[in-house]
Amino acid sequence: MASTISLICARNTIRAPTARPRCRMFHASGASKVVAGDKVPTVPLYGSSPGDEVDLAALTKRGKSILVFVPGAFSPGCSARHVPGYVSLAPKFTSEKGVSGIYVISGNDTFVMNAWGKELGASNDQVKYLADPSLKFISALGLDFDATKFFGNKRSKRAAVFVEDGTVTKTWIEPDNTGISISEAKNVIEEL
Repeated sequence: MASTISLICARNTIRAPTARPRCRMFHASGASKVVAGDKVPTVPLYGSSPGDEVDLAALTKRGKSILVFVPGAFSPGCSARHVPGYVSLAPKFTSEKGVSGIYVISGNDTFVMNAWGKELGASNDQVKYLADPSLKFISALGLDFDATKFFGNKRSKRAAVFVEDGTVTKTWIEPDNTGISISEAKNVIEEL
C-alpha cells in the first residue's frame, strides 16, 4: 500500500500518493535559496556609512556582476582566503569575463565593512564592500542561517552569485554554510 500525505489545496483536504503533489506545500523553514532566474531584490544595503544607502538591484540592472556573501568580516576564512581571492582576481574578472562589479556583502555594520575593506586592499573600484546589518537583503535571497554558535546571531551563508542584467544566472552556495570549497574566486572564474 502506497504511503499518503495530506495537503491543503484551495480549502480542500486531499489524500494523495507521496509522488508529486499538485499544489505547493507550506514549509516551516525560511525562503528558498537563491537560484538562476531570480531577480536581485530591491532592498537597501549600506556603503561608506549608515546614511549611504545602496540599491544593488539598480547597480546590477545592466551588465555582469558578482555578489560575494560572507558570514563575517575579519573572520579567518573570509579574511585569509575567500575575499582576498576576489580582490586578487578582480582585474581578470573584468578583462576576461566582462564583470563590471564585485560586491562583498555581510551582515556586519558599515564601519566594520569599511575597516575590513581597507585592510584587504579595497582601494580599487572593482570590489565594493556592502553592509546588511539587518540581514534583509541576505534573507530575501534565502542565504541567512543561524550562526549563533560562531557569531552570536544569524549571518549570511558563504556564497557567490553571478548576475547578468539584474537576473541571477549562476550560484555557488557552500553546502555547510561557512566552508570555502565551492564559492572560492578561482572556482567561480573557471565556471564563467
